[in-house]
Amino acid sequence: MTLGPEAEQMSTKAEPATHRLPPTDELAGYRKDYPARDMRRDPNNQDELILMPHSEGLYELSVPPVSITDFPRHSSLPTTEQTAPEARHLWVIRPDGVPVALEACQWGKDLESGCIKHSNLTGGGQAHSGGEIWFIGEDRIAINAASGRYGAESAAEFKIITDAVRRSGYHVASMGFDLDNISIPNTVFIGEPEWETPL
Repeated sequence: MTLGPEAEQMSTKAEPATHRLPPTDELAGYRKDYPARDMRRDPNNQDELILMPHSEGLYELSVPPVSITDFPRHSSLPTTEQTAPEARHLWVIRPDGVPVALEACQWGKDLESGCIKHSNLTGGGQAHSGGEIWFIGEDRIAINAASGRYGAESAAEFKIITDAVRRSGYHVASMGFDLDNISIPNTVFIGEPEWETPL
């Protein structure tokens, strides 16, 4: 799937960072309403509890524009389970920030699981939420709440998160939640994505 005319018509240049607060600041209200929680399930192995070092590619989600060196791009949009792994990043909202890292990073390949898990962004500690994110451009992201350990529990909760990211300057396409089971987040786009502009 290509970005489509609606997405292509949007500005490719992000608003200067000085005019926006970073996502971690925009999420302050969310953190108060949705306290940090323990992992919902135990690790499959002890490597999943190792905190990923910043020196190995753990980055803070900042205001756009984002660097392609730090955040590799997905070539189009993650519309199938086959294309979703391309440039898929994991994100969590911790009490002290919003770390993001490439799931298939080199550091993760040396772990027992062969890739990083959301728990590697927390060291097995608490988080407010988590999911997956794809960088489609320097100010354009596709995002979901798919984290078995920390994911948002409803579309309403996830909407608070995506709106905060939009206030930081991003164009956001949310994958939403399953229509038949509203507690399960989608892991790929179902139909054409709806791009929401920065707030």
